[in-house]
Amino acid sequence: MQAFTVFITIIGLPIMGEIGDTGPRMTDETLFQLLELDYKGLEDVKAAIEKDDLELAKKSLADYLRKRTSVPWRFDPHKIDRDISYSKSSAEQTMAGEFQVIGVKHKFPNGDVDWFYNPTKVRDDLPDDNEWQWQLGRMGYWSNLGRAYWGTGDEIYAQTFVKHLRSWVKQCPRPDDSGNYANSAWRTIECGIRMGGSWIDAYHRFLHSPSFTDEDLILYLKSCIEQAQHLRKYPSTGNWLTMEMSGLYTVGAVFPELKEAVEWRKFAIQQLYQELDKQFLPDGAQIELTPGYHQVALFNILKIPETANIVGRLDELPEDFLSKTEKAFDFNLYLMTPDRDLPRFNDSWNENVPNHMRTAVEIFPERQDFRWIATDGKEGEQPSETSHSFHYAGYYAMRSGWDKKANYLCFDAGPLGYGHYHQDKLNVVLWSYGREILFDGGGGNYENSKWRRYDTDTFSHNTVLVDGLPQRRSMRSRWEGVSKEPINADWQSTDDYDFAYGIYKEGYGREENRPVTHIRQVLFIKPDMFLIYDILKPNDDIDHKYQARWHLIPTATEFDENTSVVATKDAGMSNLAIIPLMTEGLTVNVVSGQTEPEVLGWWVQKGKPHKPVTTVTHNLEGAGMKHFLTLLLPIQAGEDNPVLKSKCDGLGKCEVTMKDGRKFAFLVDSDDIIAVNEILPDGGIGRRVDLD
Repeated sequence: MQAFTVFITIIGLPIMGEIGDTGPRMTDETLFQLLELDYKGLEDVKAAIEKDDLELAKKSLADYLRKRTSVPWRFDPHKIDRDISYSKSSAEQTMAGEFQVIGVKHKFPNGDVDWFYNPTKVRDDLPDDNEWQWQLGRMGYWSNLGRAYWGTGDEIYAQTFVKHLRSWVKQCPRPDDSGNYANSAWRTIECGIRMGGSWIDAYHRFLHSPSFTDEDLILYLKSCIEQAQHLRKYPSTGNWLTMEMSGLYTVGAVFPELKEAVEWRKFAIQQLYQELDKQFLPDGAQIELTPGYHQVALFNILKIPETANIVGRLDELPEDFLSKTEKAFDFNLYLMTPDRDLPRFNDSWNENVPNHMRTAVEIFPERQDFRWIATDGKEGEQPSETSHSFHYAGYYAMRSGWDKKANYLCFDAGPLGYGHYHQDKLNVVLWSYGREILFDGGGGNYENSKWRRYDTDTFSHNTVLVDGLPQRRSMRSRWEGVSKEPINADWQSTDDYDFAYGIYKEGYGREENRPVTHIRQVLFIKPDMFLIYDILKPNDDIDHKYQARWHLIPTATEFDENTSVVATKDAGMSNLAIIPLMTEGLTVNVVSGQTEPEVLGWWVQKGKPHKPVTTVTHNLEGAGMKHFLTLLLPIQAGEDNPVLKSKCDGLGKCEVTMKDGRKFAFLVDSDDIIAVNEILPDGGIGRRVDLD
């Protein structure tokens, strides 16, 4: 491609110089046009520019940046800490060009990174996944490389950093568009992540290395400016915007000598201040309705006040910037599972809630319930509310208590969400005496494979298929998947029980194919019984096939043919019994690790090998209204399945007899759970729930 010259202007300032096949696009002349030469400390730079001596100007600018103390960072680059922790083996792998990205390893010959290479595109044993190349370009490994340099003083680590920097800038010139597509090194999300973390930290770690020459420092600064300008020109939405703006703000904060720095900071602050109300619903949930991306959005927004505090610019933020994050931390608190994690709804992964709440305590020291979670109960006060409804997200968290051995179920009766959604309405997940058993996989890697399709579709969730078809909700715009008002789920929460219901009346297989309305009612009889009532109302008179699926992490299970009960059987651990109460016409199947004729019985893990698990299916077919009435019964460690027998009279009255002599009577009609009664071994009355 023949080189040509293009100038594009944002707020009156040039952002490009000569454009060619390699980067940077910015010329030396353009760089100094972008500097505020009257900034204190840049006198020598200005004098060199006035003499038209660019080489001296670059040397003077590099000297200024190495010596300046006016812009502090989270660690002092002028005081190298030799006692710093680092991984020597990981640093050596980085030097050798060995990388593991999204669980896939690759070694570049001679350590020469090809920033556009993607092993998932060329290896037949791997599904196609654009994330490998994108995430390689986030340079997260630079953090350990910099720490290894500080810990050892060995220039080989700095030389590796410089080698990466030079090759990336040269191989990846700035595009003329957003770069938000496959095989791009300039997706705005990567630019935001680099500028908000790995690049800025590496700059401060290697600032005084003789291997990081004046030319390299100038190259680094040019690229930071180009990436900041890119972020300013192409802001997106959702969690991406939070990463983009935190990166843009960081460049403006770390390099205030740039003419655009003030506008960058102001723009980033304004954007994310607005997002605190736009992205977080009144119940605290982030609009994508994924507990994982909830944290991405929240903590990238919080990077701005964190960085502002470091560089002494907190006064640039609105006074209520931090206070607006409180409801987002409430979401983490009240959705938290007994093992101090969060359900993996939609595209999610494991989270450490106490760690998140330590940040909350710093911002909201008066919140004693935040402190209680952050300190594992050593300080503060236990939350006064146990079960909790998120009426905009459509999540209903039911728990027996706040201890780590609690029983917990979360019911998802909400909309799709703004992004990263799954076809899984009316899904439930369950923790038995503190142990996750009935699970949601979280979507796996963002690859093009049968595993990804399985894990994001109804097939892998704890809800109902109709005629073998998955749910199909569609949206004309992202905002159609976001609640504008509270969801009516008839939420009831008392000391004795929790109750919620949800309705799915959209498509199966195709959005326009709507043969059946599915109503799910969830009743938690505290502290240890969960009753799920599924009502399938067809919109025609023909036969339909229904399949309720239950996905269990344990593979050790026991099936009782007399009661149709499936119970997990992990020795020394808590377990779960799945008890179908209305068994007329019902068939039960138990599958683990199946790939044909369909994928079934797998946990498709993000960044890890897929794990065989157990899928239990309850199957019914016929015309007219059909029902599944299912009791999910947590079993304490060391105990066996407590169910002796169960029966239903066909009129909505079911009875379960326990091995210890207790009996439970469940009364339902065609549309509702009506009542539950416990009869003790001596004939006395135990727990009672009346919903009529």
